[in-house]
Amino acid sequence: MGIELQQGANALISENTITVGISWQQHQTHDLDVSAFLINMNGVVKSNQDFVFYNQPETPCGSVSLENKTEHHYRVFRVALQHIPNDVKKVLFSVTVQDDQVCCSMMMPIVICLLGENEELLRFAVPQVEQERALILAEMYRYQGGWKLRAVGQGYAGGLDALAASLGVTIQSPMKETMNNDDKSVYLSKRRTTKQIWEEKVVELQQALKQFIPQIKAASEQQVNESNTRMILDRMFTDLLGYAMTDIKTEQAIQGRRADYVLRVDDQDLLVCESKRAGLPLKDKHVFQATSYGAYSGIRWALLTNLVSWRVYHISTQDMVTANLVFAINLLPEMRLEDCERLLLISRYGMTRKGLLAKVWNEVSALTHENMIRAILTDDVINKIRLVIKRDTGCGFDNDTVRHVLEDMLIHN
Repeated sequence: MGIELQQGANALISENTITVGISWQQHQTHDLDVSAFLINMNGVVKSNQDFVFYNQPETPCGSVSLENKTEHHYRVFRVALQHIPNDVKKVLFSVTVQDDQVCCSMMMPIVICLLGENEELLRFAVPQVEQERALILAEMYRYQGGWKLRAVGQGYAGGLDALAASLGVTIQSPMKETMNNDDKSVYLSKRRTTKQIWEEKVVELQQALKQFIPQIKAASEQQVNESNTRMILDRMFTDLLGYAMTDIKTEQAIQGRRADYVLRVDDQDLLVCESKRAGLPLKDKHVFQATSYGAYSGIRWALLTNLVSWRVYHISTQDMVTANLVFAINLLPEMRLEDCERLLLISRYGMTRKGLLAKVWNEVSALTHENMIRAILTDDVINKIRLVIKRDTGCGFDNDTVRHVLEDMLIHN
């Protein structure tokens, strides 16, 4: 167990990448909402995007993110302190209840804890509260080039809307929500599902990508050199896919293996990239350098692109180093929504959604030629085929006879 803080006490945070866990007493019918506010020197958020909650689970820079719902009485934030913008002076963590008839005291004990890579660092159990519907649990604040955590435990009578408004968030009313979908204010009236958030991110990426299409088309037609290609790709990584400059490593080399780019999230290298000049036809062999680097470095995913074509591979080192295609998209001549959804998988947002890219790869590998043959040649399938043949032709065969015919059709031909 980490250092136990008393209300008002503070302690240094010893790691840059941390997990913030918030737990409470499970209630049969009610639940708590958690949120985080990135506060500037004026004591408010700079914009609504610095408010992290169930309808907006991540800051644009990715420094603070709320994980998908874990347990009924436990929520988790991921925080990369080194990526928090310089104009943010502190980060507040709070819990609130939506029901007017419910207060935080019904959910006690409420505990916030900070966890590092291998151990719990700090924890604070909120003292008994009364009728408050909102609690600021703790604040992380800058201190002499690092960060400290202060145990706060301050209550508010209002719920999330009142707390958020007091910290500079522009709240959208339920009536206005239905009338003006272009308003930049946030709405609290209903939770968006994970699917809804994902679909919104896809549309946002599609809109952002439209700005790059003329550049990509011109670069491809002119067949610009690799240097100019990378200038466009650099901007696509940051402005389109959401990576911070500190997330992007270029011209990496290790033990003779080279990578044009390595993309990382929370100090973990996740995607190795091979860039070819715009307009150059791509071949699978072009990804060899990247997959060799990835295999040696423990990276599972590789990207090969010439701006127009984007190919993502799964790197396997089980028996030998292999690169298997997960998906391939082309941004020209037509930019399709389903292509944008694929591209979102390798964005910073997509790579932080654990298991999404792996799920796509599992689906692709499950339907390979070899797996389909293996499924067809199982006893269950062969027996059904034998029965259908007898029903339709009146001819009876045993399973081995049907299997031999299928093997000739599927394997030997």
